[in-house]
Amino acid sequence: MLSDKTSEELTYVGKEPSVQALRQAYNQTVTELDSYFDLCRSSYDDRRNWWPGKSRDLRKHGADAFPWEGAADMESHVIDERVTKLVSLFISSMKRANVRAYPVEMGDIARSKLVSNFLKWMVSSGYIPRFAQEMELGANYMLERGLLITYVGWHREDRRFLQKLDIDQIAQMSPELAAIILEGNDDDQIIQLIKTTFDGVTDRKAKRALKEIRKSGVTELPVVRRQIDVPDVKTLAPDGDFMFPAYVTDPQRSPYCFWRTYYTAQELENKVVTDGWDEDFVDYMIEHYRGVNIDSIEREQEGRRSISLTDSAYEADELIEIVHCYQRLVDSEDSCEGIYETVMHKDFDGNEGLGVPSYAKFGLMNGYEDYPVVVTKLSEDSKRLYDTQTIPDVLRGIQQQVKVERDSRIDRNSLATLPPIMHPVGNAPKDWGPGRYIPYRRKGEFEFGPTPNFNQGSLEMEQTMERQANALVGLDYEDPMSQMRRQFLVDKFLAHCADVLKLAYRCFQRFGPDSIFFRVTGSPDPQVFDKGDPDENFDILINYDVLNSDPEAQENKLNQLVSLTQLDMNGRISIDRLLEVAASSIDPTLADAILQPAEEAQEQIVKQVTDDLTKIFAGIEMPARPNGGQIAMQVIEQYVSQPDIAQRLEQDESFRARMEKYQGQYAFAMQQMENAQIGRIGTNPAQMGEMDTQNI
Repeated sequence: MLSDKTSEELTYVGKEPSVQALRQAYNQTVTELDSYFDLCRSSYDDRRNWWPGKSRDLRKHGADAFPWEGAADMESHVIDERVTKLVSLFISSMKRANVRAYPVEMGDIARSKLVSNFLKWMVSSGYIPRFAQEMELGANYMLERGLLITYVGWHREDRRFLQKLDIDQIAQMSPELAAIILEGNDDDQIIQLIKTTFDGVTDRKAKRALKEIRKSGVTELPVVRRQIDVPDVKTLAPDGDFMFPAYVTDPQRSPYCFWRTYYTAQELENKVVTDGWDEDFVDYMIEHYRGVNIDSIEREQEGRRSISLTDSAYEADELIEIVHCYQRLVDSEDSCEGIYETVMHKDFDGNEGLGVPSYAKFGLMNGYEDYPVVVTKLSEDSKRLYDTQTIPDVLRGIQQQVKVERDSRIDRNSLATLPPIMHPVGNAPKDWGPGRYIPYRRKGEFEFGPTPNFNQGSLEMEQTMERQANALVGLDYEDPMSQMRRQFLVDKFLAHCADVLKLAYRCFQRFGPDSIFFRVTGSPDPQVFDKGDPDENFDILINYDVLNSDPEAQENKLNQLVSLTQLDMNGRISIDRLLEVAASSIDPTLADAILQPAEEAQEQIVKQVTDDLTKIFAGIEMPARPNGGQIAMQVIEQYVSQPDIAQRLEQDESFRARMEKYQGQYAFAMQQMENAQIGRIGTNPAQMGEMDTQNI
């Protein structure tokens, strides 16, 4: 239980963070999440078929072996098979889904199309590094551990590398620095200019560099060779990487939360330059806290590690554990709240004697109204965040029963292959097996013992269990309710992906370069050459129908949609939109590549047909184009209605022949299309019996 003083320190903004209070809150959070960690541990073990006493040969050994030493102890992958199938479905749906940005306000309508295209580019181009991989990891976490937590931020970093430089190379970077080095008058000025020219250089290193240049003409200095300026999306393990207090129902209303992560010494050193981390804190961490056990939190406690084949922890000697503490703090003067970040170590409270602070960084996360994470719960059957089901939890009993049935059949087959030998007391065969010689005594002294008959019910029981498992997770493709469950799970995952993209786009609006948006969309803001208002808001939706993963079902659905167009005499169905839907259902990426806006397509057809008519007029015979027949016929009709063209058609037989051929090809193509449509529904839509379809 936190004290009143600690609770106050965790509520209001101070000049410095209360690291001691944060450490207390962190340890309490870890302790109170113990039951959830138990659930995750059980789910992890069940999915991977870890159990106490498991042997490499998948046989039972020791005093507790039942029904005998060496009996079958096989794996059953009921859980893993279904989790893997669902993960594959989730990722396939994400890659094939349609990403759309819908405007929240009227003023955003014009930009919604641009934003939609930009979001698709962010995902497909790799602008968000490892997006697909992080979402795949997240899908596994959501199904296996019941929670999906994704961090979304902005990663801006200059990657510095040491490079040998002589005085000429230094002169190319800074003529002023090279000049004063050659003059050699003021060492203090030279050292300051070295620090200014080469980011992250300390006084000590600058002095050494100056000495080396004067001695040998060459030194090593850091040079920026790679710049990173991209969205940062990371899926975090809910059982140790990222933690909220156990009582939380709405993650964004939590007073604090913790992200436990690991850095190499090199990465920590770079944080001093790129993120402003305290240099003394970083040096102390590298010297005293290097080397961690990076197994998850629930496996740190004595006697609580999962059983593995090696039963050994994973030690990382070069990593340093760091905790990012996020707090929703209130300014006591104006009652305004904000999201604050404190970077610390869970076991370090500072060293006053050496002047080392207890934290590396503290401050307001400018531009963030909420915690930089998106959280999705697998089952909303309880208000508390950590009261959730997992797929292993649901299928655990079925998997155990399937294992029992398989083990029993293998043991039965073992008895049938090598039955027990009945023999007089004291006359047991010295050896037994295929091709062995058995000493013959008297007839009837040795005989095979009885073996159990094959039980068909065991196989039927296993099949029943498998079908039940499929039904529980939405993988029974013959059951309509199972299809609804499957769609529900896909929608939940895609909604999470949409929220991640929304937050990533918001980060881009605040921190990303304007040039990227213009380069991708080709259309800057009409007023200002930039990426738009950082506060503009869009609803990001990612939709996918799981039936589209079935080619036959997808084809039937598209045929039904096409058939509806034959009944549409009032133009209520947009053919252009139908074409977009059909192409996107086949492959959304290719659809974006081949489909152009309707206005542009019409303009292009008009231009192409006009060019064809100009050539026909000049005496060149032109074939009809493969599409756009309706628009082409309108252009041709307008063309031949012109008085000068009509006159030439009457006087010039060859010109008339070329025009008739060109127009006839378009007319034939349109007739063929109409015949195909009639064949699809059996008759002309406008003449179906005595029904007046014009008013349907």
